[in-house]
Amino acid sequence: MMEINLKDKLHSLRQKKNITQETLAKHLGITPQSVGKWERGEGFPDITLLPKIAFYFDITVDELLSVDNIRVEEVIREYQRKSYICCQKGDNKRNLELWEKAYRDFPNDSRVIEGLMYAINRECIFPCPKEEAERIIKLGEKLLSVSSDIRQRERVIQVMCYTYNGIDKEKALYYADMSGTFDITREDLRSTILDGEEGVKACQAYLMSLVHTAAMTAASMVSKLNYSHEKVIEAYTFSINILKLLYSDGNFGFYNYDLSYYYFCIAAEYAEMKERENTLRSLEESCFYAVNDSVLTDRDYTAPLVDRMKYRKANTSKNYEGNACNLRLEALARDVFDFVRTDARFKRVEGELNKNKEDGS
Repeated sequence: MMEINLKDKLHSLRQKKNITQETLAKHLGITPQSVGKWERGEGFPDITLLPKIAFYFDITVDELLSVDNIRVEEVIREYQRKSYICCQKGDNKRNLELWEKAYRDFPNDSRVIEGLMYAINRECIFPCPKEEAERIIKLGEKLLSVSSDIRQRERVIQVMCYTYNGIDKEKALYYADMSGTFDITREDLRSTILDGEEGVKACQAYLMSLVHTAAMTAASMVSKLNYSHEKVIEAYTFSINILKLLYSDGNFGFYNYDLSYYYFCIAAEYAEMKERENTLRSLEESCFYAVNDSVLTDRDYTAPLVDRMKYRKANTSKNYEGNACNLRLEALARDVFDFVRTDARFKRVEGELNKNKEDGS
């Protein structure tokens, strides 16, 4: 059954737009007393006025009347559920189609705006093409103007930084300065405040985040300047070592993917230097962790510093189709590896990756 609650909705919309009853009345061609009666619940506008009121506040008639809010929530949750499945599969195209449709249906819902913003971003190849970048920026600015959710705003600011980074460094830094500092985070504060088992879990979650961030930052650094092969290898080796230090028993869970990527980057550097043995050894390591990633199932982490943490595949998403083996196979086609392509060890790596790749990708 429909629940109509115009009086509270109308008052809220008017306050948000910062207009008086007289201003709204003048726009509608009615008396201010009529608007006052609607907001007191003593009357109801003529049905012919509803589209005009909705258009004035840039909402739908259903939103104006707060009609069937439960149905709306169910529809949006269904969009989120389908999007989650797409992100797990790396199906960026389908994910974008979903949020485009959701945005047509609910253009003012902050969850939908954020969903579309992320979907466009996931579909882009860095640097983001101008048209897509402009859409992301427009959606982000719209969301920042209406959302008071701190975590949502942080996510939006992150995407705005990434988007502007390819087209306007000054703007990217402007949004970067809107975010918090690294040494004052909710994770840091929670790990300080909580005690007992909850405190241990908070510390371990924060430690995982710190180590992963350190690994990514070292890997990212080498793209900033024209570093020598040796320095690039050193940066990626640091990323590998810090992960191995935390996951000391070899149970890397989600981070098998990262290790596979870092080893592959090292292999590419050695290949540029035509160092045959180091290239093949690094490719074998990359293959090992890619295969581990491809067969990974739900598990608990077991190293002493992360033994309260859990890996759940359902909680992960990816920005590509297939698995790590698919990606490594695709990258092996690069000319830089031609000098070892006929080697038996290289062929074994190819065979293992082919055996464990995700079909239908």
